[in-house]
Amino acid sequence: MNLRQLELFIAVADSGSFSRGAEATLRTQSTASQQIAALEAECGLQLLDRTRRGVELTDAGQVFLAQARRVLTEMTALQQIMARFQGLDATTLTIGASNIPGTYLVPRLLPELVRRHPGLTLNLVHNDSRAILERLATGAIELALVGSQAITADLDFSPVADDLLQMVVGPQHRWRQRTSIRLNELLDEPLLLRESGSGSGQTLFTALLAAGVGPEQLRVAARLGSNEAIKESLAAGYGAAFLSERSVLREVARGELVLIPVEGLRVVRRLWLATRSGRTLSPAATAFINLVKAGPERSL
Repeated sequence: MNLRQLELFIAVADSGSFSRGAEATLRTQSTASQQIAALEAECGLQLLDRTRRGVELTDAGQVFLAQARRVLTEMTALQQIMARFQGLDATTLTIGASNIPGTYLVPRLLPELVRRHPGLTLNLVHNDSRAILERLATGAIELALVGSQAITADLDFSPVADDLLQMVVGPQHRWRQRTSIRLNELLDEPLLLRESGSGSGQTLFTALLAAGVGPEQLRVAARLGSNEAIKESLAAGYGAAFLSERSVLREVARGELVLIPVEGLRVVRRLWLATRSGRTLSPAATAFINLVKAGPERSL
């Protein structure tokens, strides 16, 4: 039993004729007769009575006709849904992002994404890089923008943008008027870091090791769960932190925070687009990725 047979049966039942039903479904009359006979054989019931006036539905045929109509209606609805999905009409895309790309990259892409695909709704999940990649691996999100990679065969990574981490202090800090500090001065300063799974923390430790400073030499005062919490502590006059330059530009311009270069230390991390290996992306995900790769953030 297949959809074409159901279409034929409905056409024959509605027209009351094998010839008219065959014509409506672009078949010969003999082919139509054979296919209806095959349907009846599969059901084990007579569905149509052949009379000199044409064909009439049996009681079993009445039941079969109602169900056949329902199946074709559902099939039409399915085709329409898939067409809307392909055309990004009334489609929801769920992605994940760590703090910096989720706060400062994705929002800048949103106006253009909506302009190109007004029927698309973006659902953004925020967390640290490690947690986001775990959700991607389980299929809870379709793609991710993160500040660190994971060594796994299940995920594919491609670079999106560079993110410069700068040392930041509050406006009352003793270094506020310094043009730079030496690396060894940093060792005595209370540092505010992000939580353990943060990509920025991993990048900072890698850069410090390359400059000859081990993480154990740092005076870590606190680990906080967001850049905003760190900025509030800095503004209150406590400690120093390495934060994404793009995340503090407004506060620096307003004089609420101060950037202090550290001599001999440059902390740059790559922002990554992650997807599941070997998985077919939805049209919505493909559209978002194309926008990310074409966007001005990629050159930063």
